Amino acid sequence: MEHAVLLVDDAIPFCRSLQPLLQAERYQVDFAHSGAEALDRLRQRAYAAALVDINLPDMAGTEIASHLGTHHPDTAVIILTGNATVDNAVESLRQGVYDFIRKPCAPESLLRTLGHAIQHKQLQQDLRRSEKRFRQLAQATWEGIIIYDRGTLLQANTQLCRMFGYREEELVGRQVFSVLLDRASIRTMDPGSDPETIGPFEARGIRKDGSTFPVEIRVKHIDHQGRQVQVAAIRDVTANEIALQQKMALMEKLADAQRMESLGLMASSVAHDLNNILSGIITYPELMLMDLGRDFRHREELIMIREAGKRAAAVVNDLLTVARGATCKKEVHNLNTLVTAYLKSVEYREIAQRYPEIKVATYLEGKLLNISCSAMHLAKSIMNLVNNAAEAIQTSGQITIATKNVCFSLPYQGYETIEPGEYVLLSVEDNGPGISEQDIRQIFSPFYSKKVMGRSGTGLGLAVVWNTVHDHGGFVDVVTSSRGSLFSLYFPADRQGVFRPPPQAAVSSQQRGRGERILVVDDQKSQREIARRLLTRLGYEPLTAASGEEAVAIVRRTEVDLVLLDMIMDPGMNGCDTYRRILEHAPGLKAIITSGYSSAEDINRALELGISQFIRKPYSLQELAQALSLEIRSAPSRT
Repeated sequence: MEHAVLLVDDAIPFCRSLQPLLQAERYQVDFAHSGAEALDRLRQRAYAAALVDINLPDMAGTEIASHLGTHHPDTAVIILTGNATVDNAVESLRQGVYDFIRKPCAPESLLRTLGHAIQHKQLQQDLRRSEKRFRQLAQATWEGIIIYDRGTLLQANTQLCRMFGYREEELVGRQVFSVLLDRASIRTMDPGSDPETIGPFEARGIRKDGSTFPVEIRVKHIDHQGRQVQVAAIRDVTANEIALQQKMALMEKLADAQRMESLGLMASSVAHDLNNILSGIITYPELMLMDLGRDFRHREELIMIREAGKRAAAVVNDLLTVARGATCKKEVHNLNTLVTAYLKSVEYREIAQRYPEIKVATYLEGKLLNISCSAMHLAKSIMNLVNNAAEAIQTSGQITIATKNVCFSLPYQGYETIEPGEYVLLSVEDNGPGISEQDIRQIFSPFYSKKVMGRSGTGLGLAVVWNTVHDHGGFVDVVTSSRGSLFSLYFPADRQGVFRPPPQAAVSSQQRGRGERILVVDDQKSQREIARRLLTRLGYEPLTAASGEEAVAIVRRTEVDLVLLDMIMDPGMNGCDTYRRILEHAPGLKAIITSGYSSAEDINRALELGISQFIRKPYSLQELAQALSLEIRSAPSRT
């Protein structure tokens, strides 16, 4: 199905560059190069989506978004910007904007966001149609009519007999509230506008075969054959109930989509800044600890500051994992090794000390197949599941961690459908009180928690587990009862050999620099200073640039051995654009990306340019030394 898309941007070359991309995906594209032209286009036809530049010659993009929200609610709005701010984000969300896309646009990111935006609007339309259908069903359903006196049924129409499965002669003379209606289920609804009408009431109707169904009842007093009797109109509202359930499901799905999109927008907007701040909190104590002796009186306090910064960085990473999926490198690992490593970790020791009456048992399959995974994310998932189990038990009990090879020849229907194939199963089981029916539907939702806020984490634990498993192409199954809960995580098996990382140790002499000139490009002054100090400590000669433009100017006049490049810089060129310009003046010059947040699209663009190393902020001295050593050794020497 073709969708009409309106592209509102005063940059004509940019519009022309997007036209073939959108047309290749069967979108009908119209252009507007000003706000006034956009409003005129909107008067002429309807659009499935509008891509709107935030800065137009005659009005702001948010004004166009406001107009669309008021007059064209079925049009999805996406803001195009090269200079996103938190204020812009807040104002755009208030105007109903679906998402931001930073210029220059990565084609795959643009097409995915555009498709999701149109689907989102279609979901809203489905919800509105569901509400209309709900009202129509309530008005059009045929009604059964009975006449009764002091509860004894006198007459019943054909529709009522069909509704309940009786013949009229079987009902006459019997008590309405013992045959047709469950008296205990009757409850008053909102009173009607007619003062002569009693009700409406809701109740459960009882068919002849004993089955029940929802009904709505209205009663009036009338004169019948010389006496006062009651006439009741009974409506079968089963269709209404189904329609209501569908409506609620749509509303829940829409709310989840809106919540995740809002969370994703917020996370990507603030993660970069937060990780920049945390870099100083982690790095400066690390540098001080290297300079000060072990007998320094405040050494313990410095370690506590550094570790607190690392925990805060982990929370930011959890938020990114849940919201939009943080970029993670996957290698082949064995789950048994990851489970064993967790049981030796500081995090596990803290759990064991907090809950001394809870025992942990392991059943690890001897010849377990490997999986391709991010060891860090899998370790975090194991920790979250064990924490969750321990907090569910509270007092005394047992947690069982098990691994197993499994193979499904057909789809397996559990909590979710598991596709056929070879899997490695990781299960965590507890003998706690179980999970309620109400909670089981929400346990993987971000920030959903029954725990006391501030004492038991952020509410992201199980959401991180869910997103991690699905990011690895796996599935989750949950079984719960009053005797406990079982979480089963299925990961696609990988028959390759296990990845053997180089040993982690202190910075070796081979990893230290020999005066190589490193250009640090970062828009944050604090980040440039942190990098400068670390590079100096490692034996390199640091140069710094506050923007992509400044970096290009330095490369033009100065020989540089390597560039340490921030991906997101505001204002001006981003990391990829900066490196592309640098290569024009220094072909073959190596670069390492360093960023507090970068999407998968950003990383892929960097890889296409030849950048192979990526360090996520905040980074340690060891991480920086290792990345620099690898790149410097492979880089051509300066002449």
